[in-house]
Amino acid sequence: MLNMLPEIGTISAILALYLIVTWKPHRPQHAGAGEGALTVWQLIAHVEAERQRRERVGRHRRREPAEHSTSDTPRR
Repeated sequence: MLNMLPEIGTISAILALYLIVTWKPHRPQHAGAGEGALTVWQLIAHVEAERQRRERVGRHRRREPAEHSTSDTPRR
């Protein structure tokens, strides 16, 4: 049994060295999202627009904004 101890140690050391050299942790990349990908600022603007739409309640939220007249005479 003691005769095999150096071989077991050598095999273990070689295996450990192999695992250390070849082991690469998975680290996701954020670059290169591609065409059409949204930026953080676009996502924030989208969320803000949704929030503002939800805050408008009642029948007034359905009403279109009044267009301003270009004529000089006021309406009565």
